This record gives sequence, C-alpha cells and structure tokens, in this order.
Amino acid sequence: MQVGDIEIDIERKPIKHIHLAVYPPDARVHVSAPEYLDRTDIEAFVLQKLAWIQRQRGEILSQPRQTIRHYVSGESHYLFGQRLLLKVIEEHGCTHTVRKVGGQLLLTVRPNTSEERRGELITGWQRENLRKYLADAVERWSQIMNEENVGWRIKQMRAEWGSCQQKKRTLLFNLELARVPISYIDYVIVHELVHLSVANHSRLFEKRIEQYMPNWRQLRQKLNDFIAVYKEDSGTFQKEV
Repeated sequence: MQVGDIEIDIERKPIKHIHLAVYPPDARVHVSAPEYLDRTDIEAFVLQKLAWIQRQRGEILSQPRQTIRHYVSGESHYLFGQRLLLKVIEEHGCTHTVRKVGGQLLLTVRPNTSEERRGELITGWQRENLRKYLADAVERWSQIMNEENVGWRIKQMRAEWGSCQQKKRTLLFNLELARVPISYIDYVIVHELVHLSVANHSRLFEKRIEQYMPNWRQLRQKLNDFIAVYKEDSGTFQKEV
C-alpha cells in the first residue's frame, strides 16, 4: 500500500485487532490486519494514524546508528549494555578465542582470518553469554509467574525482541538482546511469559505484566531507544501504537 511517499507493508493474520509498527533502521511501516478487514478499512486506519506514522518515522530516521561492523581493532561492541572496545590479536597456530577483559573485547585469531569468520566468533560469544543468562532468568521468572514446562530458544529476528509460541509453550528471544542491559532482557522475558496465557496486547495483558513488572513501559521505551541495536542492515525492534 502506498500513502504519499510512504510504502506500507500489509500482512493479514488470524488476529482480532489491527496492529501498526514502524521499524528501524529505515522506518519501514508494517500493518498486521485481521483477515476479515478489507483494503478500504485498512486504508482508513492508516490515514487515521498518519500523523503518528510520520512522527515515528522522523524519530527513527534522526536516530544515530551503529555502523556496519568489520571486526577490526577500535570498533565498539556491546554485551549486556556495556560498551567494549575490540582489540584483534593475530597469532600463528592459535585457537580462536573471544574474551572480555575490563572494557576490552579481545579477539584472538590466526593471521588472515576473514571478516566473516571474525564476526561469527563474536556473534557466537554473544550468543553463549545470552544463553547462559536466559537459562537462569527464564527459570527464575517462570517460577515467580507460576508458569511450568516453558521452553525457549535464541533466534536472529528482524523485527521483534521476542515471540511466544503459545501452543508449544516455547519462547523465542532475539540474539540482539545480548547487546542490551539485563533489566531490558528481563522485561522481554516477562512480556513473553505473559503471552503464554494472554495472546494479544489487551488490557488484561497489561494488567498481568504490571503485576510482575510495574515499570515495563519505561523499560520497553529504553530498550527500543538503545543505540547499540541500531544496525545498517536490519531492524531489530518495533515502535507500537
């Protein structure tokens, strides 16, 4: 759908309410609409929200972005909200390793290791750190919220911090969460755990999440604004109506 100079992606789903989101880094606009709505209804909704869409697009396009990573010394990388300066150490015959030492991220590789491989090593290190945190945190929050038999996985996700496969009782977490502060990760965990019993973002959902995390709105905003997750090649969070 085209509205002025804004291209809007339309996705039909078996849902009850229409959902509008604007995604960084390029301020892509996406609408998830119930299957029963016709195009005229969707267009009317979009036009009603046009001022909000333009405001969100302006905010996203004006935000500073973390540049594409080339995995060379001097770059900034993040783990749980801490900014780390990368130092690449080349050693013949070494075992490739990634270590955090104070405010530095030490990447030890053999000479002529490709940029792609260096990226895989750092991403794998971030994934393992996130996995270790989630293993404890998901169990802890599941006990607090009286949820049993909860499974979870880490996945590279383009437009969501997390998602809930309600029937399978499985939570999916975006790998990008490895970059953000722990309190923001806990918000995503609680958010997805609530979805095990409440599928939508209704008032009941808000009441449930407020029961366990009264400041969830502030955490959501801080998470969405965190500079370390702005990327040139893919969006990693959404701003919702």
